[in-house]
Amino acid sequence: VTFPVRVFKLLGVETLIVTNAAGSLADSYSCGDIMIIRDHINFPGLAGLNPLNGPNDDKFGPRFPPMSGVYDKSLRKMAFDICKSMGVSQYVQEGVYCMVGGPNFESIAEARLLHKLGVDAV
Repeated sequence: VTFPVRVFKLLGVETLIVTNAAGSLADSYSCGDIMIIRDHINFPGLAGLNPLNGPNDDKFGPRFPPMSGVYDKSLRKMAFDICKSMGVSQYVQEGVYCMVGGPNFESIAEARLLHKLGVDAV
């Protein structure tokens, strides 16, 4: 996971935009909506399974980077503005993404738990 990000860093890339398909848990979302991530929950990371584990190389940043600002507010606003100018803003949501270990889909009880925790997509 970190290898391509580190290559981008060495090439001088300062902003990375990543996309994926995810399942929605939010009651207000419709199939096909676009979600701009406001924050995330990394469940494996909470159990110590983090892609940043291992030796730290200072040229890629601090040992313990803060996660409080990883979804830049100005970039999120820019995405919303672009969607508005394209006439698709009614399909755009902002929410919390949760990463789980997989490779299976979540059980009904797990999805219910994540929903109660405020997760919008998993």
